[in-house]
Amino acid sequence: MRYKLLICFSCLSVLLQAQFRIDTAKRVNVLAIPVLFRTPETGWAYGLSSSINFKTSHKNDSLTRTSTITAMGIFSQRQQNVQALDATIYFPREKYILYFNSSHSYFPDNFWGIGTFSKNNDKERYVFEQVAISSHIKRQFLKHTFFGVIADYQNLFRLRYNPGGIMDTSSFLGKSNYNVTGFGVTASYDTRNFTFWPTRGVFLQTQFTSYNKELASSYSFNKWMIEFRGFYQIYKGHILAMQLYNYATFGQTPYRSLANFGGAGNMRGFYQGRFRDNSMYSLIGEYRTHLFWKLSACVFGGIGDVYSSFNQIQTKTMKASFGGGLRLTILEKDKLNLRVDYGYSDAYNQGFYFTIGECF
Repeated sequence: MRYKLLICFSCLSVLLQAQFRIDTAKRVNVLAIPVLFRTPETGWAYGLSSSINFKTSHKNDSLTRTSTITAMGIFSQRQQNVQALDATIYFPREKYILYFNSSHSYFPDNFWGIGTFSKNNDKERYVFEQVAISSHIKRQFLKHTFFGVIADYQNLFRLRYNPGGIMDTSSFLGKSNYNVTGFGVTASYDTRNFTFWPTRGVFLQTQFTSYNKELASSYSFNKWMIEFRGFYQIYKGHILAMQLYNYATFGQTPYRSLANFGGAGNMRGFYQGRFRDNSMYSLIGEYRTHLFWKLSACVFGGIGDVYSSFNQIQTKTMKASFGGGLRLTILEKDKLNLRVDYGYSDAYNQGFYFTIGECF
C-alpha cells in the first residue's frame, strides 16, 4: 500500500517557510514539516514528514531530476497509524530510476462486502496490521521508453473482525494472518514535460507481478496493471487531463491484494475500498486551468467499477463521481501543488481530500 503525504491548509505557512529556507546551490537539501489532514478514510490526522532531496549528478544537470528520500509518521483520530519510508532515485541522465516503498500500518478500516452489489448500509469495522515493502527499478532502453523489474512483499497480521458479521460470512481469501511475495516486470513510455503537473505528453505503463507459494507466499496469484494518462493543452493555461486505469488479479487473490475502488488517487468521492473485487477499471477526465499567482483550479468526473472476471463487466452497474478543487503551487520548479478536492457520487459517497500532488 502506497501512502501519499496528505497536508491540510493549516500547515501551509509552515511548509512554505521551510521551503523558502532551502539553499538551491547545495547538492543536498533537508526538509521537515508537520502534517495535519483530513480524509474520509482517516478523519483528522497529524504527524511529521521529513525528506532528503539531492541529485546523483552535478547540480546543473538538466537531464536528471532531483531524487528524494522521505520518512513519514502519521496518527489519526480513528486510532490509525502509519510509518513509511519512500525513495525515488534518478541516476545520472536518468538511465536508471529506482522506486522503493516500505511501510508499517495499524489501520482500523471499513468493509462493505465483496463485489459491485455491496450495500451502503452493510458497513462493518475491522482492524489489521501490515508491513509492506516494494522495490521497482527500471532502465531506459529507447527514448522515453523504460523496462524494469519489481519485487513486492506484504505481511498482514492481527486481522480482527466481528464473528458472524459481514466480513466473517463473505467469501474471499486472506481472513487470517498471511504474507505474499512476488516478482514482476514493468514497461513504460513517458513523454510528459513535467511529472506532477504536465501540460502536454502521454504516460503509458503496464506491470505484471506473479506471487506463488514456491517463494514462501501464502497464496499463488498474478496481478496485472495497465494505465494510460494523456495531457493536452487546449490553449495556454488550460489543460485537459485523462486517465484510463485497469487493475486485474487472477488466481488465489487474498483480501488486501484485491482491487479497491475509490480514494484520493482514484475515484474521488468514494471511500477507498468502498467496493472490492478481483479487478477494477476507471476512466477519469479532468479540466485544469491557471487562475492567478500560484493558484489553479480543476473540475473532474469519472466512471468505473469492480468486477470478478472480464466476462462479468456490466455497464449497468457502472459507478460515477464528479467534483472540483483548487491548487496552490508550493514547488514552482517541479510544478508540485497542494490540492483540495471535493468529490461527489451520491448522498452516501462523497468527501473532501487535502493532498500533495495530483490524482494522476
